[in-house]
Amino acid sequence: MGAGTGYTVQIGVFSNYDNARALQQMLASNGIKAQLETRVQLGPFKDKQEAEEAYRKIKQMGLPAVLVGQ
Repeated sequence: MGAGTGYTVQIGVFSNYDNARALQQMLASNGIKAQLETRVQLGPFKDKQEAEEAYRKIKQMGLPAVLVGQ
């Protein structure tokens, strides 16, 4: 399958790389191959209006962004 096709199962989002790596190693020891990715994320914001303002600024810069609710 090419990039962007098929399905994925996300099982964690970590702000600490070591925690993500530990989960990956635990999965590997159980015969499950997992990849680590790096994310850049803004927030958390105190309210939706503040989040939408940041989202608009990022979009105006021509960068891809997704606004994720809580």
